[in-house]
Amino acid sequence: MAEPFITYKLTVPNIPLLHAEQSREILFREASLAVRAIVEDVASEARQRTPVSTGVLRASIATDMTTGTSLSAAIRGTVFTGAQAPYAPYVEEGTAPHWAPIGPLLLWARRVLGNERAAYAVQRAIARRGTRGRHMFRNAIAAVAPRAQGVFAQAMQRAARLLQGG
Repeated sequence: MAEPFITYKLTVPNIPLLHAEQSREILFREASLAVRAIVEDVASEARQRTPVSTGVLRASIATDMTTGTSLSAAIRGTVFTGAQAPYAPYVEEGTAPHWAPIGPLLLWARRVLGNERAAYAVQRAIARRGTRGRHMFRNAIAAVAPRAQGVFAQAMQRAARLLQGG
């Protein structure tokens, strides 16, 4: 599965800086808070869009923040699924026709359809057609992207106020 990214360049307002290190800290903190808010928003959207059978996939969606040393490439937020849901890419992207293992299908058919024997028909259908992707992460990113610019704009306005001594 290809990694989708939302990338933003921040334009810092032209204002007199108090102190270079203090200014860097303020900008870094505000940008970090904005990235965290956006990443949590994407994760929340992805959880809402994730199909639920056992709930394991939805529960495995988590976030991570990485910070570096330079302001220009300092902050990276990631939304991901945990090791307990290794099938997440197949739910996201779908699959080509293949012979699915019957064990998980038996459990699914018993739980969802109330008929374990239906698993064999589902297995044959997957062998003929594959599975369709649910695109919960792609659609979550698309839903959050328009809001993200506003989150960054507000963060830079807060930073500008702080940098002006307000």
